[in-house]
Amino acid sequence: MRKKTEDFSDLQGDPKIGKKLRQARERLGMSGDSAANSAGLSSAQTLYGYEKDRREPDFSALVRLCNTLGETPNSLFSFPDFNRSLMAEVMVAVEEFMLANSRKVDPKIKAQLCFAVYDALEAEPDKLRDENGSLNLSELMGLMRLAL
Repeated sequence: MRKKTEDFSDLQGDPKIGKKLRQARERLGMSGDSAANSAGLSSAQTLYGYEKDRREPDFSALVRLCNTLGETPNSLFSFPDFNRSLMAEVMVAVEEFMLANSRKVDPKIKAQLCFAVYDALEAEPDKLRDENGSLNLSELMGLMRLAL
């Protein structure tokens, strides 16, 4: 049996996923036996150990449980969801800014800039968008100039 990790100070999420596992299973109307069987666990007792936070699933079991219960690891651990389409939109806007202004920056700085713009959009989604919902590049350029 795996030893429970004691120090989660470097994680932003909540390592206690048992209650969320049980709620997801109950929301689907699944018994412990059927959920454990569907997820390929050895028994319902294994699942109950996870639900009571007495045991931690390994990565493979976690992925199978998420698939069975219609959850994501981010939702179970209370990590904020990462919006891939928003990040792609930000990356394109940053690249367009760099090309339009003939800027070349270190890739690490460019990545930090993308995350800074992403975080700004997550915090205030409408602030950097025009009336059509597109990124307002003039506002974005002002932010990027400050960052560069």
